[in-house]
Formats: sequence, structure tokens, C-alpha cells
Amino acid sequence: MSLINVWKIDVGDEAPHAVANAIANRQISQGALTEELENRLATLLGAHHVVCTTSGTNALLLAYLVAGIGPGSEVILPDRTWVATANAALLLGAKVAVIDVHPNTPLMDPSEIENAITPATKIIVPVHLNGRQAFIDQILEIAGYYEISVVEDTCQALLSHHQGQHLGTFGRFGCFSMGMAKQLPAGQGGFVVCKSPEDAEHMRRLRNHGLSGSSLVEQHGRLGGNFKFTDMQAALALAQLDLLESRRERQKWIQKTYCEGLANLSAFKWIEVNMDAGAVPLRPEFLCSDRNRFVSEMFNEKIEVMPNSPNLSAYGHIGSNYPLPNASIFTEHMVTLPGGPGQNDEDIYATIEAIQRLAKDYPDLVLSQA
Repeated sequence: MSLINVWKIDVGDEAPHAVANAIANRQISQGALTEELENRLATLLGAHHVVCTTSGTNALLLAYLVAGIGPGSEVILPDRTWVATANAALLLGAKVAVIDVHPNTPLMDPSEIENAITPATKIIVPVHLNGRQAFIDQILEIAGYYEISVVEDTCQALLSHHQGQHLGTFGRFGCFSMGMAKQLPAGQGGFVVCKSPEDAEHMRRLRNHGLSGSSLVEQHGRLGGNFKFTDMQAALALAQLDLLESRRERQKWIQKTYCEGLANLSAFKWIEVNMDAGAVPLRPEFLCSDRNRFVSEMFNEKIEVMPNSPNLSAYGHIGSNYPLPNASIFTEHMVTLPGGPGQNDEDIYATIEAIQRLAKDYPDLVLSQA
């Protein structure tokens, strides 16, 4: 039996041909295909402007830059997120205020935000983990009252929506990833949704060393860097756009199948993703009473399951000055099961069968929450 990987996706039959055609037509660096992808993503999401860049991390970095983040600025983040959300701010010389998550879901707790706001606070970053909307209405209300920008980290929530509107289009900016473990993989890559044409133009200039103008003589520079996308990546992404709907339905089916198959186990608890309200789960996430043992035993069954990444506050270069009791629940017990739209039915059912067989010896999951 070969290893059942924790993530599996098929880029489709058209993608290799699309990339080969781009190379044959000398559409290699950023150009017309990138512009086409930006326009189609804007249409897909109902967004005003989309700017593609090299990664989800640099999408965040560009959004932070345009929002005025730099030395002396502060950014409010949840403890539960991938480290890139914080690193993008720290690379710009800003400080991060890491606050706790909600007791029942690994999302920023809006009730913790006001305690972290200082005169230096420039942005709040709700992170829509695993397709869940991160209490965006409450966060926008708080941000509006204090006149603080909102940058949505939507790297795990492409196609998720809230009250009919796509996540990533509520704040001043929405940042997305096109890494390989995402719904629209381009190898690497990311993009930013912008509301105003001025922000979009500023970002496009930053993406190309701050330059503007159609010729070298006409260009007027400001500080920037090389954050350009490539048409080869754009060709790969464009070839997959028509697959997004089937991928969305597949991921929802996988989630429901796990929930039904593991519902009787007292050692496991599903971390809810409200699919009826528009959330699209990127991966199946559960809490497990004995997570480290579970990861080891599943590997012996040739099934890859993944313990979740540490809290931001666990990193020595980040830390936090705020109490974080709820976030510790997720870092200690959270586990990702095999998923991804390319995962076949047999592997999902084999994973459920293995968990049912092993979990009978596990203690009940008892959570101590704030």
C-alpha cells in the first residue's frame, strides 16, 4: 500500500498544454496572460481590481506597504495563522500585536481587538482560516470606528463567501495564495484584491521597482521591488479556472464524508466549517485527544496526517504580550486529515476505517477553554 498523502490535487489535462503554449509563444515573463488572469479573477470574485504577485506572502507584504506599514507601525493579528501573516509585517519593520482566537474556532476573537489598539495601530488582519469567515462584520465595525485599515488574509479561503459576497473583498485589501496546497495552484504565486484604483496602481508600481510610464524615458520611480508574476504561471492558473466549481464541491463532499464517518468518536471533534453559510473548506481539520500518538500511528498505517503549525506566539521572533488560552487548544489538539480535491474516494474511506480502528483506545477529548 502506498502512502495516502495529506494533500492531493490534479491541475487538469489542459494545464501542461497551456504552459507549453505560453513558452512557445514567448509569453514567459509578466505580460498579457497575467493581465488576463487578473481580469478573470476580478470577475470571479466580484472585485474592482486584482494584482498578481509572486506569493501569498508577498501579496500580504504589498498590501501592508500600500496601507502605510513600516517602522513604528503596529499590526493586529490572531495567534492562529501561518507565520507568513506576521513575517510580512516584521520584514517591513513593523510590530505585531498577537491576540487570542475565539474559544470554538481558530479565528481572531473580535472582543480582544480593542485592548490591542494603540496610536501606532495601522491595520487589523482577520485570517479566514480553512474557508471560515473571520467575524468580518464585527472586525469592520471596530476598524471603522478607529479608522484602521483591514487587510484580509484570504490565502485559505478562495471561493468562500459571506452573505453572498466573496471573502477577501470586504476590507481595503484581500490577499490570496496560489501555492500548491491551494484551490488554484500556480506552483507559487498570489494576488491582492483592491477596492480603489489608486491603491491598485500604487501596488502595480511597487511590484515593478516603483516604476511607471510606457518607456524608460517616461518612467518616474519610487521605492519598490521585483514582485512580478509570470505568464507561465498565469497560463497554469488560467487553465484551471473552469475546474474551481468541481473542486469546491469535491472539498465539501470530503468534509461531509469525514464528519459522518467519525461522528461517533469521543476522541475526535470536527472544527466546524459552516458550508451552508458559504464557507469552502480547504482541508479536513479535527481536534484529537492524543494528537502526537495519532500522527505516529496513522503514519504506521501509511496515512499522512498533519499536526497543525505552532501559534505565532510560539516563535521566538514574534511572541505576544496578551493572554492566549484559546489558541493553545488548537496548537495542542488540531490535526489535518488527507484531503484536497484530487483525493480519491477509496483513500478517504480507508482513512476513516483506520481512525475508527485506532481511536477506540484513545481517551475522550476534553477541552479546557477560557
